[in-house]
Amino acid sequence: MGKQSEKKQVVPWKQEHEMPYQMLFEQSALGIIALSAGGRWLQTNGTFCQMLGYSRRELWQQAFPRIIYAEDRAACLDLFHRIVTGDIATASIVMRYLKRDGTPLRVKTTFSASGQRASRHYAVLGFVEAIEDSQPAEKPSTMAIYALPTPAKDEPNQEELPEQEPLLFESSSQPSQLKPTENSQQQLMEELERLELLLSTSASQSEIRTLGHELAVLTRNVLDYALAERDDALAQVTTLREARTRMEDFLSVASHELRTPLTTIKANTQLAMRRLKSVLQRPELQLEGTDSKVRASLEMLERVERQIGVLNRLVGDMLDVSRIQGNRLQVHIHQGPCDLRPIIEAAVREQHKAMPERTINIRFPGDEPILIMVDPDRLQQVLDNYLLNALKYSEAQQPVLVNVQVEQAAATGGSQVRVTVHDKGPGIAPEEQARIWECFYQSPTIKVCSGSGVGMGLGLHISQTLIERQGGQVGVVSVMNEGSAFWFTLPLAQMEVEQAATEN
Repeated sequence: MGKQSEKKQVVPWKQEHEMPYQMLFEQSALGIIALSAGGRWLQTNGTFCQMLGYSRRELWQQAFPRIIYAEDRAACLDLFHRIVTGDIATASIVMRYLKRDGTPLRVKTTFSASGQRASRHYAVLGFVEAIEDSQPAEKPSTMAIYALPTPAKDEPNQEELPEQEPLLFESSSQPSQLKPTENSQQQLMEELERLELLLSTSASQSEIRTLGHELAVLTRNVLDYALAERDDALAQVTTLREARTRMEDFLSVASHELRTPLTTIKANTQLAMRRLKSVLQRPELQLEGTDSKVRASLEMLERVERQIGVLNRLVGDMLDVSRIQGNRLQVHIHQGPCDLRPIIEAAVREQHKAMPERTINIRFPGDEPILIMVDPDRLQQVLDNYLLNALKYSEAQQPVLVNVQVEQAAATGGSQVRVTVHDKGPGIAPEEQARIWECFYQSPTIKVCSGSGVGMGLGLHISQTLIERQGGQVGVVSVMNEGSAFWFTLPLAQMEVEQAATEN
């Protein structure tokens, strides 16, 4: 509540009669300032305003920290804080203020506490003496710290203050700014501020007791409101966590339940295909005119087998996402290095088997083995995802290129291999290139050009996780209407390469 109560701390400085020393205050050769415990202006004399080139109202429009030179601000505010907290009673410091034209003014300022800290008459006084500009500039330094008797009388009056900047020293226990019922909260805070103002200006003991009781009740209502909102927020978080857990459980159970019938269907399909092939190889077993029908049946079973492969891939993706979200995804990296060449060639063969009409070219840097420490099955899964997307989002007559390069890693200085899959598709907009790696994200603007359109937006998310868990990185370079290049990098097994070369 410190911020709300601080706004009205100027009341004790507004008295209905002139102080005897008002003329001395205004005509003093020293600049004199008075600040509240929160660092708000209570009063300034004309001498201090003339030092900085401000009128009094212009000066009050500036927060006190803003007129302190940036390099001296921390030391000055630290000293101010020590006086406010009662650590010291008074202290002097050599520092610089900023004039209205932006030039620094070197001064000696003596801060002193006035009045009891718990009373409404409390203020921090500052006596400012300009130092000749010819003296060398130096960092702010505390000149002296000593105890002084605090004045017993009230300080001079001041004019009506405009609304000031936030407090220098705010309480860490301010009420939470909760949004769902903002009108109710605003009414509570306005009522609380009104009672605080009445309490600070009330002279009657009975009025003080009445207002104090109302203030305590209202404060309790504000705290109850904040606690209720906190409980609602915690309940929402708990509900979201439970929903996420149920979704992960559903994905896991559904994936496992789908795997069993798919495995049975695939086995029976492959068995039927082998029998039809054996019939085609033995013409004496065929009836006249059945050859074409047998071949047509075999082609249909091959399409069924390909679609079963698509379903198996989708189920596998669902399982992997469930494992990723539950931090259960396993990557089994081989104890020894693996050659990247056969892994890429196997992935390309799989895609050729599914889409024999498509052209996929591979470009290796040479004939030497490319040794890496990876999980071959998981790496082939990444390549399958990259190739499937390249084939799906490019026209059937456009070739796909798999480019393999060995390069130096900028971060580690070691060697790494970069595998890039190029396509001639429509490209990806710059604002979508970061989102395509998100789970379940599918671009609304990119349409499937060829092949199967089945997908759930999981492949790239899974690929990113698999590559990062094997020590690599992923990325994409795409130009609209020119195509995309999806890449990943993996560190080379340098020691194993040198050993193999020595053995050869």
